[in-house]
Amino acid sequence: MAVRASLRAVGPGEMPAKAKPPVSLIDAVEAGDYLGILIAQRREIAESLPDEKGPAKAALHRQLSIIAKEIEGLVSRDSDEAEGGANVEDGEFNSEAI
Repeated sequence: MAVRASLRAVGPGEMPAKAKPPVSLIDAVEAGDYLGILIAQRREIAESLPDEKGPAKAALHRQLSIIAKEIEGLVSRDSDEAEGGANVEDGEFNSEAI
């Protein structure tokens, strides 16, 4: 997932913010946060992949790919909405073109 963050230089003596611990799948489900659920599922699948073999591993890879695409779509949609749409400028209306 490519989450865009604005970068800036740190100030003198400035400490980095502490990272939040990842939300568990149970917590995401209870909160009703669909994106959080997908992210927790992705994390659980990625953690279990090294222990799997054969068809089970292939199935997990496929599921991981599906979840990653859905997360990317939701994040992309959310960033478009935050920016006010698809960032397309409307041209001038020409009634003679109809």
